[in-house]
Amino acid sequence: MSWMYRANGMNQRRGLLLCACFSLWVGGCATSADPHEGGFVSGVVGLAGGGYQQRVDDREGVRQGELDAQQRLKAQARALEQERAQVKGDLASARSRLASQERKIAAERARLTAERQHSTAEQARLRRLDQAEARLVSTKGQLKSVRPEDQPITDIKARAQSINKELDEIDSMVGVVSGTRF
Repeated sequence: MSWMYRANGMNQRRGLLLCACFSLWVGGCATSADPHEGGFVSGVVGLAGGGYQQRVDDREGVRQGELDAQQRLKAQARALEQERAQVKGDLASARSRLASQERKIAAERARLTAERQHSTAEQARLRRLDQAEARLVSTKGQLKSVRPEDQPITDIKARAQSINKELDEIDSMVGVVSGTRF
């Protein structure tokens, strides 16, 4: 029996020695939390230590952040398109006002010419109509140069406001000549 006890003790020592050697061998291997680096031992360490799960969680957080940023950008794009549509409507309204003013100037010129009283006051009114018409032609050129699809929305808004202000001034000039306000 003592020989069994000795053999059993020797097996225990061999087992401990084998475990110690295996531990040293495994411990001496380079490990990495990156699945692309290392090998089997790194995989075991990554799975057991939670390194892989941490990496998955980090990547999922980055992905969610990118999705949120994408949603914000889509919302901004929709808002800009709505704003661009509004500005296009304003420009269409300005074109309509411009055409209306051209008709009013032509009608007022025809009325003044038909009266054939070329008094000093009538001459001044005709000169005022000429000035209004010149500004109208200039404003028409400005309006034609606006390209809503090619220009930044802030520039288009500023130009639309400037054109509307110019149209208001032309309205005022024609109103003074005809004696009415448009």
